[in-house]
Amino acid sequence: MATEGTKIRKFKDLDYPEIVKLEEEVYPDKKESVESYRFRDKNRAEKCKHQRFIVEKDSHVIGHGFYTQWEGSYHPRKFFVYGLIHPDHQGNGHGTELYQHIIGELEKFDPIKIEAHVREDKERGVELLKKRGFEEAMRMWESELEIEDFDLNEYEGLEEKLRKEGFELTSLAEIEIDEDTKREMYELHEDIMEDVPMPDEYTRQDYDRFIERTFNHPEHFPEGYILALKEDEFVGMSSHWKKEKENSLFTGLTGVRKGYRGKGIATAMKVKAIKIAEEKGFDKIKTMNETGNEDILHINQKLGFEKKPAWIDFEKVLEE
Repeated sequence: MATEGTKIRKFKDLDYPEIVKLEEEVYPDKKESVESYRFRDKNRAEKCKHQRFIVEKDSHVIGHGFYTQWEGSYHPRKFFVYGLIHPDHQGNGHGTELYQHIIGELEKFDPIKIEAHVREDKERGVELLKKRGFEEAMRMWESELEIEDFDLNEYEGLEEKLRKEGFELTSLAEIEIDEDTKREMYELHEDIMEDVPMPDEYTRQDYDRFIERTFNHPEHFPEGYILALKEDEFVGMSSHWKKEKENSLFTGLTGVRKGYRGKGIATAMKVKAIKIAEEKGFDKIKTMNETGNEDILHINQKLGFEKKPAWIDFEKVLEE
């Protein structure tokens, strides 16, 4: 039962600005745009069930949550839930009400597993999930690099060394984008994703949706989408998305195909992205990596990325 003066309703299109403001109140260092939220919702796979909810108190938005399914780890009976309450209204039972409402909405789908995540410094959220039988499945380090603190001179000659070995670094802003290029990008992305640590097995995404999400995303930054080539074959990538409200770049996926790892390609791609970020006037680069992904964490630490509070992925198995 809702506390006095509150109600939980389905999300409306007009609510996007409200949830953006709400996210910034709870996570001041996380500044998303309305356009990005709309784009993600519009470009979800049709097979993935998804619904947002709004918590109102005295006609004011004080909370937001949703259930969804990920195309990249799809199972018809596995779901992800998320919720948050404005700091001024936390500790009054609203988070519990929102959680119970979302779980109630999921009952008709007969879920076998529910996943959730919360940042480790949000103790109420962590405790809420633990009390309801959720167990930690994985942690993701959030880390960031202040561009002005990075010394490019330390990596002078790295790209030239790779060039002598037959590798070339480029970006989407520097190459011709035709259908063959898009298809090669897709295959590279999907091959790398299969090796990314995650709680569930990776399921390949639809090609057309990958292209839409890459080239038409409001945060698309072709100069920061770095590619490594060997004799015209794509062997590595490091994608970076622009966060204009933060004046920063966010690293999406960095990886190198098997057989080409251990040659410094990943480091060189990241250094190239840092150089571009400096040239374009960005203040920092942010990224997230699974705590067990030692190779990429070592690269980031060496480059000067500083770890921030980790995001904890929780799961609750309802049926084996």
